[in-house]
Amino acid sequence: MLLDAMARLRTTLVAALALAAPSAAHAADLRVDGRGFGHGIGLSQWGAYGYALKAHRRYPWILAHYYPGTRLVRARERTVRVLLRRARSQTVSGASVAVGGGRTVRLHDDRAYEVTASADTLRLYDTVARRTKVRLPAPVRISGGATVRLHGRADNGVTGGDYRGDLLLYLSGRRIEAVNRVGLERYLSAVVPSEMPSGWPADALEAQAVAARTYALATLKPGSRYDAFADVRSQMYRGATAETAATTAAVRATRARILTYRGEVARTYFFSSSGGRTAAIEDEWNAAPVPYLRSVPDPYDYLSPVHTWTVVMPLDRAERSLGDLVKGELEDVSVVERNASGRARTVEVVGSRGSVTATAAEIRKRLGLRSTWFSVSLVE
Repeated sequence: MLLDAMARLRTTLVAALALAAPSAAHAADLRVDGRGFGHGIGLSQWGAYGYALKAHRRYPWILAHYYPGTRLVRARERTVRVLLRRARSQTVSGASVAVGGGRTVRLHDDRAYEVTASADTLRLYDTVARRTKVRLPAPVRISGGATVRLHGRADNGVTGGDYRGDLLLYLSGRRIEAVNRVGLERYLSAVVPSEMPSGWPADALEAQAVAARTYALATLKPGSRYDAFADVRSQMYRGATAETAATTAAVRATRARILTYRGEVARTYFFSSSGGRTAAIEDEWNAAPVPYLRSVPDPYDYLSPVHTWTVVMPLDRAERSLGDLVKGELEDVSVVERNASGRARTVEVVGSRGSVTATAAEIRKRLGLRSTWFSVSLVE
């Protein structure tokens, strides 16, 4: 009798606890185990670092590995136009303003000049003297000695950056676009240190310089006001502030050298870390195959701090991040298809009211993951 009573009490307590506890799904965390950082197409920066450091490969070999079938050739010098900032007003210093007829108006180095728009005219206002310096029809060309300073925070994250070449100010509706027009080699002197640590081996830096130069030429936009953005939408460009002796030496050592494929300038995409193998462009972006943008082994990527990684997040947070991909309450997420490089292609999101299949790229974006090479599990 006592034993029967104790058994009934134990059964009642277990049942009560089960009712009081949240569901297993909502008590769980979502765990994502992944590899690499970036889209995975083209040159792996950490892989290039490893080939230069460990295998002592020269930059032409590194480029041939990541862009198979391309040729290293010389190209003529070009100008690149980079959109730095779009805002209601711009502020510049350390420069001269072209006013037409070969004439210029000198701007004092120790003063800042605010540029505002009125109709199709731009006004340069001396913020120290508190008077208008000049009014000119847009666009206005600002040029200086070694550099021109653009105050305020630019798209590249630099505040009060110095830029070589000219600054072109265009009207774009009620905003002013600040576009840096600079020679290709000067442009690269700021791109390479913005994309790769300057302390890396010279051959890795030189491979980056050629990839960046080639990409810049492949993406020129003659019919537009600018060719490139100053951030990762194109390639990182932080102006003269970013320049270092080592990266400038790498640009000079590879001067004018670019990659072509069957006579055309190659689209030399690059990224941080592959996880051990690069991706083919058709697998990652659902684009047409490109012979020199195919999946290749990347054995030295193990040197990358994000060669492998893990993210654990509460299931309710994952549910909020996945948004309309979740039908009802989130119960599970799993990779249902992978591409030839091992990266996820499609992912199933299981909710209490049904399942949704999404691309791995969409899951990566919503969960803020480093790459599409991942697997997902629930952990208690």
